[in-house]
Amino acid sequence: MKITSIICKLPDFKAKVYSNGSPGANPVFVTVEKPDRAQISTIKRALDELEEVEYLQNDLLYMKTLGANPPFQNGREAVDWIKKNKAKILYADFSNSNVHACLNYSENDGITILINSKYKNDCSYPDVLAISEAIFHECGHGKDMDNENSIQEELNCLSLNVLAHRFYQKKYKGIFDNSNSFLYTQGVSLYPKLFFDFFKTALKNRIADKYGYLRSGDSKHPATDLAEDIKRIYESATYI
Repeated sequence: MKITSIICKLPDFKAKVYSNGSPGANPVFVTVEKPDRAQISTIKRALDELEEVEYLQNDLLYMKTLGANPPFQNGREAVDWIKKNKAKILYADFSNSNVHACLNYSENDGITILINSKYKNDCSYPDVLAISEAIFHECGHGKDMDNENSIQEELNCLSLNVLAHRFYQKKYKGIFDNSNSFLYTQGVSLYPKLFFDFFKTALKNRIADKYGYLRSGDSKHPATDLAEDIKRIYESATYI
């Protein structure tokens, strides 16, 4: 998810508030927190895990056939991108508690990846992996260095979550078996199921509900048939 307008600036930690001003979107206001030592440690652990992510080859082929184009070839590329661009990763209070993470890009302040502060004390191993997937997703948005977004871009970035999650499932057998946090049930475990469902109906409806107000594609992310289908579902529901 991208935030499209900035109200206050970093790095001053007094009332840093951002707003998602995408046309048709429900506004999301974000207040950034100054991270403590434990939170910094969690982010470092998440980046260490992300750096090891390699896609399962059949999964990558499947995603591309489906119409999702991952912005990075592996997790290390994303971590290198974070370091090269000096992207900040911080926790924040979101006005919409259902938003897991989002990204702000500003020519003056650079790139900031924001993680919902309700996860700031989640330091179990599965939670660290889940946070790494959320970071991976936002890196996909940030790679464009712009504030534009589209359904196709969301599909591409969601593919990062799914590919990383399936890598972790293979690397750490049973690691997510007892995970039931909102970040897990409505995020990192949900989209692998939706993407790999045979009919894709639930996937299309979910993305139409969350991102249907966006354009189907844009100059950097040409719309695939899947993105166009999602846009039609949103428009059909809106016109009723």
